[in-house]
Order: sequence, then C-alpha cells, then structure tokens
Amino acid sequence: MKKWSHKILPALLAGTLTLSFGAAVDAKGNGNGNGNHGKAKGQAKKVEQFVKQIKFKDVDRHWAKATIELLAAKEIIKGYSDYTFQPNKPVTQLEAIAMVMNMLTQNEDLDKGDLYIGKNIPDWAKESVKLALVNDIITIDDLFQPNKPATRLFIVKMLVNALHSDLEDLDGEDIFFGDIKDLSDKEKAYLSIALMESLVQGYGDKTFKPNKPVTRAEMSLFVKRLMDKFDGDIDVDLDTDIEGTIRAIDEDDEELKINSKTYKLADDAIIKVDDKTSDLDSLEVGMKVEVVLKDGEITKVYAYTTDELANVDTKIEKLTDGEKSDDFEEAVKKGSKVSDETPDLEDETLFVVLNEETAESVDLSAIDGSQDDGDEVADELEAAIADALDEEDRVKVSFDDSDDRFVFETTNSPSDETPTLRFYGSALDELGLDSTMTEGSEGEAVAESAKITVKSDAEADGTLVVVFKDGTINEKLEVKVEEDETAEVIASKIADALEENDDIDEAYDIEVDDEVIIVTSKEAGKDLDLKIEISEK
Repeated sequence: MKKWSHKILPALLAGTLTLSFGAAVDAKGNGNGNGNHGKAKGQAKKVEQFVKQIKFKDVDRHWAKATIELLAAKEIIKGYSDYTFQPNKPVTQLEAIAMVMNMLTQNEDLDKGDLYIGKNIPDWAKESVKLALVNDIITIDDLFQPNKPATRLFIVKMLVNALHSDLEDLDGEDIFFGDIKDLSDKEKAYLSIALMESLVQGYGDKTFKPNKPVTRAEMSLFVKRLMDKFDGDIDVDLDTDIEGTIRAIDEDDEELKINSKTYKLADDAIIKVDDKTSDLDSLEVGMKVEVVLKDGEITKVYAYTTDELANVDTKIEKLTDGEKSDDFEEAVKKGSKVSDETPDLEDETLFVVLNEETAESVDLSAIDGSQDDGDEVADELEAAIADALDEEDRVKVSFDDSDDRFVFETTNSPSDETPTLRFYGSALDELGLDSTMTEGSEGEAVAESAKITVKSDAEADGTLVVVFKDGTINEKLEVKVEEDETAEVIASKIADALEENDDIDEAYDIEVDDEVIIVTSKEAGKDLDLKIEISEK
C-alpha cells in the first residue's frame, strides 16, 4: 500500500488584456463626434435663430431628430414642401454643398466672386456652389454629377476644406482601415485630418466605406460636427451635445456607454424616450440617443426607438418549481477518520442500500492500493456505486482532506420520498463507515408558481403576446394596450386574459397586486415546468 499523500494545488491567476481599437460605431457610421471640451461651439450669429422651432412629420422617432431640428431652426438645412425631411434618403452632392455653405456663411466671412458654373446647376444651389468654389471648399471636378448621392469620401473632402486644413501636415499612412488601399495619398491625407478632428469615424469592422452614400440624417450630423468647430458671437455657457448609440447601461452606477465612451448621469438628469419623460429602466442597448453633457455628466437624454411599439417592459420569474420545498435535504453519511495509507479493497465486500431498497453489491476491484490520495479513491468509489445502482449521479463521494474521512451524499432524490443511505460489508472499517442508516428530509409539497412584473407604462398603442406553457397547456394570448396606460392597468389586463382562458383558469390561481401578477398551480407537489413569455406583436 502507498503512503497517503495530500495534494496542495496552487491557485493560478490569469490576467486578461483588453485591447481597445477606438470608437465602435453603428451601421450608419454614427459615433461620438463631439471632439470638443467645455463650451459647445458653432452657434449662429443671430440670436433670434435660437427661438425658432422647425418640425418635420417624419423625424419624431428618428435618432437624429434633435440635430435635424436644430440645424433647420438655424436655416442650415431645409425640408420638403410636404413638411418631411426624408432623413434616410441619400443626400445629393448639391444638397450636401448647400448644407455646408449655409453653416459656413453664418460663421465665417466668405470670399465672394462671380463665375460661370454651367447649366446643370439649379437656381437654388447656384449661390452655394459659387461660394464653395471660390472658397476652395470643392473643385469643379467634384461636380461632374451634382445630383449624384454624395459619398463619405466626398463629404470628408468638404469638411476638411471647410476647416482650411493643411494637407501637408499628414500623409495618411497611419490609417488602418481595411478598405482604403485604392485611395490616393491625398485622399488618405483628407481622411486622416477628418479623423483627427473627430469629424468622421469608421465602422466597427475596421472599415471606412469611402464610397458609401450618405443619408440626409447622417449629413446633418456631419454638419453639426463641423459647426462645433467654430466659435459663435453669443457668449453663453452652452452644454455639449453628443449623438450616438447606447452600447451599455450600468443601472447600479447610473452610467451610459455612448459609442465608445462612458458617461455618468447627473442626479437630476432628464430622460426622455420618444419625447416622453421616462427613467433609466426604459433605456435599452441599441437605442439611438442624443445626450447633453455639463461638467462631464449627462444632464439630458433623448432616446428614440426605431419601431412604433408600446415598449412595455416585463419581467418573469419562477418562484417555485413544484418539486422541492426549502427544507428538503439529501441524506449525508460522513465516515470516521481513516488510515493514512491508501486502502487496498480488492478482496473486500461493500453493499449499498438506497432509499431502503434492495442492497446492491459494489465492485471494489479497481481500489487496489495504487491510488495516490483520497480524492482518487473517492472517484473510484463513486463510479463503482453508480455501476452497482445502474444510475449515475445518485450518490456523490468526496474526501474531506481536513479530517481524512470519506463523505457519501445522495443526490437528485425525488421530493416525495425521504432519501436514505446505508452500507454493509467487510470494507466498512477501511472506509471509516458503519452499517447504520442515515436519512435526509422529504420537505413539504409545494405548488409551482411564477411572478409576472410589468415594469413600465405603454409608450404607444400595441399588442402584447403572452405565451403560456406547461406539460399539458400551450396557449398564446393577445392583450391590447393603449398609449400611456400604466403598468398597473396593463398587469390587470394580462391577469384578466389568463383568467378568461378556461384551461389556464382551471389549472392555476391568478392573483394581481398593482403591477405584479402571481400565477400558482392548483396542484401541489408536481413539477409542471411552467414557462411564460411576453413579447410584442
């Protein structure tokens, strides 16, 4: 027999390196384009522009709503005669030029000149095009197809030229986008400056997509970023605006991650979702937001959903499974201290009796004294007992290294019978066991139950779909909700729908208290595997 050896296992600490690749952006290429600290810049020279309110009927739930309305109020951008802005429509080169020049006109003394620009430029755009050409914002080569959608590269050139940047400063060699190898050195220099100035950003897959058309909403964001680079004549302490997408929400620390940066919510922060006053619980990862920062903290959040949904937030929890109550206990048999030598049980006998059923013989031939320690013996014993019972995971065997003793414990016992465990045989002394029976406790039969909590009011008219399943019931119910209905009213409607279903009403008790619904089986002691799901139609 081997001398008993106690193993000391070292604790290994694995360090994890987190690599940051810059700001992640959404599919539209929108990111944190602030690039400024302190006072916001680019305010219009006319005070009266601050009080104008321009409303478009198709931007109420758009992620760029606040930016579009701000620039429209400053007469930098314009909509259509039907009171729409068409934010997702590609912006043409002429429209993009007009937007940039309208902003520059309000913030700079531009050179004026008269030159022939051809017949293919409509009257409404001629003045903007002339100003752009005279002030080197564009070249005549940029206008070969003025009504063609403006690409991201076209916009980059205009934005950089509007800042009068020196292309000699950068060569663009340190830009690591996977799709710009066909750009010229000059185009890469334009892109490098635009990135450095936080005017544009790349995509999460490390591409820039230089030839992708820009939408009118995206163009409004680019113009806003450019506007923030200019100082206005109005000396007021303005807040800083951030546009982007919610990437993470920390409710405990009250922080939002917008694009690649995390911001703390001020104590008195105002949160609006689709223009309705709300709270932190109503925000979701993926929402488009515009936030206002003051002293580095978020003071206002304007979040927008993409669909006309009621956005009712619900939480479903399983309270009891109908199988075990809290006082159920498995049978545990602890042996006495054993010898410090590995046991040789090859010629010994051991019988196990589970739940006072037939004694089963345990084959101990594998425990021949060759094991290194108590843990290895315990593993062999557990496997041998499983073979004897013809059932795995019913008796767990471990070795208590501190007291040099074996511990046997029943597992996965039915809750409707008291688990018991007993051993017989000549191997008892070697294993520190006796032949007395140990037993657990059955526990009281409980009824399966679940809790449904309605966590928010309805933001719009909608239909909730409630799926209710157990071993025999499989029902799908629809619950109509209306805009501004409270969580309590919605909970009452869900409870009524459950009670009106004959199968559910026959098998379950339904109780509702304010915004909480408790669903409890009328049959105790049976695991029904109840599942409830609530979604929107």
